[in-house]
Amino acid sequence: MERRVLGKGLDTLIPKKTVTVLSEEFAHLDVNKICPAKNQPRKEIAKLELMELAQSIESKGVVQPIVVRKLDSGMYEIVAGERRFQAAKLLGLKDIPTIIKKLDDKNAFVIAIIENLQRKDLNPIEEAQSFERLMNEFDFSLEDIARFIGKNKTTIVNTLRLLKLPPQIKKALIDEVISRSQARTILGVQKIQEQEKLFHQILKDGLTVREIEKKARVISRKKKTLDPFIEEEEDSLQKILGTKVKIINKKNNQGKIVIEYYNINDLERIIKKFK
Repeated sequence: MERRVLGKGLDTLIPKKTVTVLSEEFAHLDVNKICPAKNQPRKEIAKLELMELAQSIESKGVVQPIVVRKLDSGMYEIVAGERRFQAAKLLGLKDIPTIIKKLDDKNAFVIAIIENLQRKDLNPIEEAQSFERLMNEFDFSLEDIARFIGKNKTTIVNTLRLLKLPPQIKKALIDEVISRSQARTILGVQKIQEQEKLFHQILKDGLTVREIEKKARVISRKKKTLDPFIEEEEDSLQKILGTKVKIINKKNNQGKIVIEYYNINDLERIIKKFK
């Protein structure tokens, strides 16, 4: 029952019109009684973005209430609306329109992720970290995340793979120095040193995704000859299993298939595919 409600997105929990909210759920809360979420998926808010939102609130007011949940301490933790809250504080507002919901840690975190993704507020690394937390801390499967977020499993897997990038390339992705597609293509190279070398070449020459793919294949083939048939089968298996697959073929035509999984639920999902 709980998952079906979450699957409908924010509309079931954050009404667009406050008149539809129960009277006991709506309040103008003192900003000093509200605290940011410890599990907030979004780690950084750009100063310019915050200033622009503050200007909007100053002229139009807080159009949409923030959503909070009450803590045992008596404080109210933000579930959705971190930017609105920070902008209101920046303006020196004493209170802010608020919807108070009874939510556990799991539901609060999922709603926060959904809100940020719907508004495209998360950078690719924050998005990947959020998916990873859903799987590791809240026991979500890839299917669960795909259903709640409204994306296919392959997209979720490709996003999770971004966490394997070296710190320097992650930062470039966060700072929008390179695109998500460029970063994902860099992962076509196995060794970190080669990834970093390719990354610097992207910065120097402004390589397109297609050009990066070609260079990644050249680098990989320097390490081993990749049969076009094997390459095609790798792609096919990845689509079927919804995860990264690597076929390692040796000179005597023996080898192994390496299949990645992200938690025990994901492993069980893959095993069921074989069964």
